[in-house]
Amino acid sequence: MKANPNILVTILFFLTFMIHFSLWKFVFHLDEIIIIKFYLFLSVMFMMMITLIILINKVVPEFLGLSVIGLILLKFGLMYLIRKKLNFEVIPGYKFHFIIPYFVLTTLLTYYAIKLINHDKKQ
Repeated sequence: MKANPNILVTILFFLTFMIHFSLWKFVFHLDEIIIIKFYLFLSVMFMMMITLIILINKVVPEFLGLSVIGLILLKFGLMYLIRKKLNFEVIPGYKFHFIIPYFVLTTLLTYYAIKLINHDKKQ
């Protein structure tokens, strides 16, 4: 049985959140409001990027790979802006807490785009 990329990406996203939230709350004993705001921002941005990838795939599928690179660059810029807004620097080990989820979600975004590209090649 093949796994649907939509379901797999969604499950991995929520699994990432659950693991990170558990570490944040029970191991590092940090305030959960910051992590919830951060993941709320990541969720909205992730859904926006998946939607844009689907739209780009329907309109101009030959530029999907290049557009994913542009979306990752846009995501990096937005992460830089939100980092200043949430004052990540006051959190001990903030690089671990905010860069690792960024790369995990970027990997999920890339995986989803690769599945779309491979699906188009098969048809």
